[in-house]
Amino acid sequence: MAVTSLRLQRLASRLGYPRRPASSLTKIVATIGPASEDLEPLKACVASGFEVMRLNFSHATEEEFFRRVHNLAKCDGGHKVATLLDTRGPEVRLGGLKVCKESGDRKAKVALEAGSTLLLTGDAAFDGAGDATTMYVNYPGLDKVVEVGDSVLLDDGLVILEVASADASGVTCTVTNSNAIGERKGVNIPGAPLGLPPLSDKDQADVAFGVANGIDFVAASFIGDAAGVEAVRAFVDAEVAKHPDLYPDGDKVLIVSKVESLGALDELDGIVDASDGVMVARGDLGVEVPIASVATWQKTIVGLCRAAGKPVIVATQMLESMQKNPRPTRAEVADVTNAALELADAVMLSGESANGDYPALALKTQRDILQAAEAWDDELYDAGWAGVEPALALPLAAVHAQRAAGAAALAVVEDAGGARTRGVAQCAPDVPVVALAASARVARQLALSRGVAPVHAPGAADLDAAAAAAAARAELGLAADAAVVVYAGDAVSLL
Repeated sequence: MAVTSLRLQRLASRLGYPRRPASSLTKIVATIGPASEDLEPLKACVASGFEVMRLNFSHATEEEFFRRVHNLAKCDGGHKVATLLDTRGPEVRLGGLKVCKESGDRKAKVALEAGSTLLLTGDAAFDGAGDATTMYVNYPGLDKVVEVGDSVLLDDGLVILEVASADASGVTCTVTNSNAIGERKGVNIPGAPLGLPPLSDKDQADVAFGVANGIDFVAASFIGDAAGVEAVRAFVDAEVAKHPDLYPDGDKVLIVSKVESLGALDELDGIVDASDGVMVARGDLGVEVPIASVATWQKTIVGLCRAAGKPVIVATQMLESMQKNPRPTRAEVADVTNAALELADAVMLSGESANGDYPALALKTQRDILQAAEAWDDELYDAGWAGVEPALALPLAAVHAQRAAGAAALAVVEDAGGARTRGVAQCAPDVPVVALAASARVARQLALSRGVAPVHAPGAADLDAAAAAAAARAELGLAADAAVVVYAGDAVSLL
């Protein structure tokens, strides 16, 4: 009884910490789409709280990009929200279906029966003419990368095929389960050496467009290794260099690598080191690896990112049922909770906020779950200090000082691209970290890191500890005498 009572006291105390409205230490990435892009729905979503707006260029057009970004700028607090352009990536997809072309219904499907034979061909004559016997695949050398007995998964595994034979005409497969398939759905071949470039021609055009319009992050899909990350970075940096007015004083677009294939798991250490951040993209990952291992791979990826000090986003189906229902399932609540307990920097909503019936409510629900998880137990934060490297001595000292003094917040005077603040976030503080950054873009990018409340402060380099503490109190709405630990230069101070 005493232990339970103590835990309840800690819970009540932590829930009582001063917070900005609709905030949590764990951040939210919200995909904005048709259900949330208009001004009033977007205002409701911003009020519910998210730090990064995801623009999914698997579907979005340039017109939709402008509508979403311009409406965001009209929202109260929208200028603080970072923008993340998510590339389609070098995906392998089915072609068009004959039934869709003839009916004019792009959502029409073809029924595939278990035991039937389906030819996957690279012959473009079948693009738009696919049926239950033959379908086009946009990978002409498919017969050279599969072997008899390999699995081919269509539409995130809703249809599973087994390779029976392969030759120049295509790959003949046996359908192992009955289901209906729509056109242009994804094709996964777990473990196959596809050798696709990290950016397709479409991706390059989309990224160039996004950089020209001031995006903060690029989420690169289907990254396979560190070399792929560096290739994306080289392209992005070259585009940034064309727009010095948008990216002054060394500002950069940061690269978030999406881990979603077996090959990427084999190269995980290199990908994490080469990236500015990582997304655990559980959709395609859950098709590539045994479904029972998705959660343990998530823990592995989050742990590696925390050890490297790289922001990590957990994504896919977190509140999937809220596309149609006003309340999540209990399992979805547990999923969001576990991501927070793993100390992930951010969680993401996809269809829930882009196409669902309750986008703002889904965001508020996710925030409520995160706050409850973060209030749960002191051991959560102690675990974040394990394995800290000597380079983090000052950030760790700041977090220790905050815990020892019971300070309501930390303030960090940022001197570069955000590394100092990310070092503090890596040490898992249990109160907000107010980051004072001279660059508005760096401030937005820091919004992705766990626990960070970024503030654009053009004169940040000249702030002394007292001024930094005052700025932190003002940002969080704290009393004028509230204790704040300040990390500035090579000093940690309690004020």
